[in-house]
Amino acid sequence: MSVYEAWVQEELGLFTDLKYTSIEYPKIGNKELVVETKAATLNFADLLLASGMYQSNPQHPFVPGFEVAGYVKECSNESNFSVGDRVVAATTVFRSGRHGSFGDVCVVSENLTYKLPEKISFEAGAAILMSYLTSDFALHRRAQIKQNELVLVNAAAGGVGLSAVQLAKLSGARVVAAVGSESKKKLVQQFGPELVINYREENLKEIVEAKFGKRPIDIFYDQVGGEPYEQGVRLLGSEGRALIVGFASGNIPSQILSYLLVKNISILGVFMISFENDDKKYLQSRMELIFDLYTNQQIETLFKTIKLFEISLLFINKEYANGIAKVNITGFAKINHSGG
Repeated sequence: MSVYEAWVQEELGLFTDLKYTSIEYPKIGNKELVVETKAATLNFADLLLASGMYQSNPQHPFVPGFEVAGYVKECSNESNFSVGDRVVAATTVFRSGRHGSFGDVCVVSENLTYKLPEKISFEAGAAILMSYLTSDFALHRRAQIKQNELVLVNAAAGGVGLSAVQLAKLSGARVVAAVGSESKKKLVQQFGPELVINYREENLKEIVEAKFGKRPIDIFYDQVGGEPYEQGVRLLGSEGRALIVGFASGNIPSQILSYLLVKNISILGVFMISFENDDKKYLQSRMELIFDLYTNQQIETLFKTIKLFEISLLFINKEYANGIAKVNITGFAKINHSGG
């Protein structure tokens, strides 16, 4: 039996329960590729997955890791990719696959795999993929963002939040950013939103309405849920749109239906990965645009790079608390990618 080395989650628990060990080499299915991992990123969803709180959970044991940058190592004869291609991709862990990116190789969906330009490093490519494609999908496909609209981005210091701030500004919108600490406030101010509010120490509604008027928000971009979501929704004006990107607080909010009704407010779910089969050409075109924006220095991604053997929950939680947008993991084994 062929095996490879990886951080393996053997049972439901904390992220610290990962063990570095051998696991059976994957077999690919239809429209799947094996990718040699050069860089992976830690997302909040990985922490949810470890504890069984993600919307779909793989059978144990499994290797976590939702996104990867690396070389195509194995593909079918009908594939649009070739062995040795530089790519970024979403692993099949998002739909209960067992071979994520925290190992020497991983299994990815071909429909969510994109050729990585030579000018972009593996580390940057891995950090760009899910954050920017999610925010682009949310703002353009779901909310149909327009020039001069006022966008409120919650949790704006994270990888997804910072990408939303930058992409909204590039679309000609005005941006209000909400964060949870003074250090995060200073970080986000570097990206030029009109207003940055520390909602733990400042009254979000009072400050926003004092500057822009009553219920001025056109688009509310939320990844948190709970009380911050309810505050943001109450700032939406007539025909405003609330983008539901995630529930980082662990609290899925109930909807304020009477307010939504009288203000003609739309609640828009955002699950970009569902377009894996629905409209893969659209995602491909948007990913190419995002790569162009990055190579032309119109967007910036922030990440802290650690080596594979440095993974520990305490370290990662500390980095997240300090406002690092992404934790990027490198230092995987070198694998010959010249053949199948």
